[in-house]
Amino acid sequence: MLIKRHIGTVKDVFKIAGNHPFYVTQLFVSDGINILTSLLPPMATAGIIGVIADNNFKGIWFYVVLYFIFYTIYFITLYWNYRIYYKLSEYYYLSVQQKLFAHIINNDNIFNYISRGEITETCAEDIHYLIEVIDNTSSAIMYILRTVIIFFIFSYYNIFIAAIALAFDIVYFYVMDQNSKKISHAYEGTRKYEDKINDIFHQMIVNRRQVKTLNMLPNLNRRLTRTQNEWAKQYRSRRDGMTNRYCLMPSIVYSGKIIIYIILGYQVIRNRMTIDTLVLLISYFELTIESIDKALDYLLNLSTHAVRIKRIKNILDYQSDDIMEFGDITNDYINGSITFNKVCYDIKGKPILKNISFRIPPNQVTAIVGPAGAGKTTIFSLLYRRHRVKSGSILMDDESIYNYSKKVYASNLTGVSPKPFVFKMSIEDNLALVDPNRQHQINACKRVGVHNAIMKLPKGYKTIIDDESRLLSDGQKQLISIARSLLSRAEVILLDQVTNSVDAATTKKIAKLVKDLSSDHTVIVATHSPEMMKAADRIIVLNEGKVSAQGTNEAVLKRSNLYQGLLGIAEDGEEDKIITKSTSKKSKKSTK
Repeated sequence: MLIKRHIGTVKDVFKIAGNHPFYVTQLFVSDGINILTSLLPPMATAGIIGVIADNNFKGIWFYVVLYFIFYTIYFITLYWNYRIYYKLSEYYYLSVQQKLFAHIINNDNIFNYISRGEITETCAEDIHYLIEVIDNTSSAIMYILRTVIIFFIFSYYNIFIAAIALAFDIVYFYVMDQNSKKISHAYEGTRKYEDKINDIFHQMIVNRRQVKTLNMLPNLNRRLTRTQNEWAKQYRSRRDGMTNRYCLMPSIVYSGKIIIYIILGYQVIRNRMTIDTLVLLISYFELTIESIDKALDYLLNLSTHAVRIKRIKNILDYQSDDIMEFGDITNDYINGSITFNKVCYDIKGKPILKNISFRIPPNQVTAIVGPAGAGKTTIFSLLYRRHRVKSGSILMDDESIYNYSKKVYASNLTGVSPKPFVFKMSIEDNLALVDPNRQHQINACKRVGVHNAIMKLPKGYKTIIDDESRLLSDGQKQLISIARSLLSRAEVILLDQVTNSVDAATTKKIAKLVKDLSSDHTVIVATHSPEMMKAADRIIVLNEGKVSAQGTNEAVLKRSNLYQGLLGIAEDGEEDKIITKSTSKKSKKSTK
């Protein structure tokens, strides 16, 4: 059971990070030679004692030379092992971290099933221990092998003593392995509650303004205290196990040590054993104790590392139910028209979008409005291809969005989130994530109206900012986010509640900006802002997952007043009237 458990952990590492037999084999060979070479110096030591006991001092130099040869081999193989460990650990850390990041990015709703605390800790901490699993497995095997070899050496000199030593070793090994299970179980518990504590801290930090304003701190502290108390229980259980392991259980093997030394001493007194053999067997028994202790430590490490590997595997094994493959259409000449045709979407059987249909023409601003929960965010998620529709179709230029290649679709649709989002780096570097061309960056910032504000900063475009920086207002950061989306040269731009966290002046600026952007983009805005609605060419009103009204800005706002549009309470069946009125007005104008 013990072997099966640890072999399973090693297999999981190979599944996650790959086998890499060339380096793994070198790690095992160098570790094996290094550990087994440590059996040789006691032979040289016993030889030195033997020639001294025989008054043959000249013969001592042979064993001295052997002594230095043995330790030279030991340190050369140790150096080899360190070098291979470094190469393999570097590869494991970097490649698996990239693998985790890519998997998390491609599974948007993973945070609904795995906590942010667990994901953050796993990506930052647990991946360090992939190499430790392989290294500890190698060391544990070699120390167990060294113990077996010592047993045969003991058997050669005295089978009775070897049997006693083996009996104590087996009992000690079994008791310590049971202890390892208890410690690793408690360790898994501490990690579970550490994840929950990290989640609470993350929420408190990100939402600290609301926490202060709404006086949430007392309740959050009570919740935090309960979680900390559960963590403390698991931690105490782990420490109790460690205390027993290192303070009580060694008495088993040390009792055996005393008994064996008494027997060895008796053998020398009775002239049944020479002094050099006594020194050799004592040295080897000390090595036996060291071998078992180290093997058990490595096996304990493997038990706790198994918890870490399980966490990594848990993330990589997660797959969104509606994750989709990309198509093979590589045509990059996109006009940017978007069509929803009888689209239905649900989450765990709960309908979110109910048979909705609309068409968004290119080079216009289309506002999607409605109360919270009406389906605005879901429409954007579907356009980002985070999920697949339950039924119906979504088209871009009359072609299913699922048929485009990843590169083509990603290069033709971009968006900006409600909260201004910038990385902690210079403005120039933030923009360079999309386009490193400096002149293109400046042109984009000029177009969105933030260039002058940037130039007033201490270092201009080289000024370092982040979400918390006060050098720029939230509105100016949002404009930088929009500039970054422009640099992608996408045909379709999604603006999701982009005025939620900005002031009235910036809202007017963004409303004016979207009109300008529509000259060469399809702009889709999810909003509650009257200013943004007025800037739209067309409005689609959602209510409870259905389209309750749609048409031109003028037609929708005239037929259902602004607040009714926000609430999405236009009567069913009015959609056709609005569209008809809108169409008839256009035809009258054209007739005139």
